[in-house]
Amino acid sequence: MSEEAMKIAKSLLESDENYLDNVIAIWRIGNEKYGQCWDTEYHVFGVIESETDHLPLKHVRPNCSANFLIKADEELAETMRYYRTDVTNACHKIISSKNV
Repeated sequence: MSEEAMKIAKSLLESDENYLDNVIAIWRIGNEKYGQCWDTEYHVFGVIESETDHLPLKHVRPNCSANFLIKADEELAETMRYYRTDVTNACHKIISSKNV
């Protein structure tokens, strides 16, 4: 679990590719580790998951209309900008943690 969390955290720091899928994956790891991610280094990922649960994940996107994807991508970009600092800080904590 810790290696997977570190791998995803590094990926989030390096690229926005598959951002939503990575956020969901790391949120799940936080929930597995703590029972719930709230008030932990995984907290921001739970917030983002909750706020974006209506947006399509990578495997769903081929089934979506172009207009919907444009709107979804705009909303996701806004979310990413808003939470960029929090996500970066959380990723650094996860990567540097000895007990991820």
